[in-house]
Amino acid sequence: MLPEEEPVMSDALKDIDPTDMSVYYAMGEYYPPNVVDTLNIDWQGGRVEIIAYNGDDYFVEEASTRQLMEDERLSYKWEDESFSVTFTADEEMVIDDAYKKIEIRVPREKAESLKEININTNGEVVLKNITVDKLTVNGKNGNIVCSNTYSNNTEITSTGGNVDLSVRNEIGYSLDFSSKNGKLTSYIDNGMNSYISGDGAYPFKIRTEKGNLNVSLFEETEERTEAES
Repeated sequence: MLPEEEPVMSDALKDIDPTDMSVYYAMGEYYPPNVVDTLNIDWQGGRVEIIAYNGDDYFVEEASTRQLMEDERLSYKWEDESFSVTFTADEEMVIDDAYKKIEIRVPREKAESLKEININTNGEVVLKNITVDKLTVNGKNGNIVCSNTYSNNTEITSTGGNVDLSVRNEIGYSLDFSSKNGKLTSYIDNGMNSYISGDGAYPFKIRTEKGNLNVSLFEETEERTEAES
C-alpha cells in the first residue's frame, strides 16, 4: 500500500523530463523468468513504463536523479507466475528529494498474452503495445498513457492526472468514462462519454476526479524507442 501522506516533490524535481536519461543514475537490471504473466507495481511516485520489445527475457531497470541508498531502491519478488515490485523495501519510506522511475520491457510475444497488470502509483504511467486479460491502474496526480494497449477488463482511476488512450482504428473497443470535473476529447466526436467502436471487444472503464481523457488514433509512424526495436 502507498503511504497515507503523499511525498512532496521539490520544485526542481517537478521539471524533470522522465525521458531524458542523461539526468538519471541507473540502479540495476533484473531478469525475471519469462514464464511470468502477472505484473504488480506499487510505485510511490515518478514514472512506471511497461513496453513490448524484441527480447527473450523481461528486462527491469530502475533509475533515479541521484544515487540511492540500498534501502531506497526498489524491492521485487516473483512467485509462481507473478512478478511484484514496490517503490522501496520499506513501504513506509518516503523519498521527496529524488525522482525515480521503473521501466519494464516485456518480450513482444509475451506482451500479446499477459494475464494481469496491476499498477498503484502517484506518478506517471506509460503502457505501450501490450495486450493483457485484466488491466488495473490506480493513479493520483500523474498522467496515464495507454498506447496500443488492450485488455478484456480495463479499469483506470485517476485523481488529478489526465488519461490518454491511443487506439487502432481496426480494433474494436468500448468506452465508459465518468469524471467530476474532467472532460473527454475523442477522435469520435459524438459528444458522449460512453460509446462503442467496432465490435467493442476491448472495454475501457475510466474514472477521474479532475483529469481529462483524450482518445486518439494510434499511428504506425509513432516514434519507437530503442527498447522497442
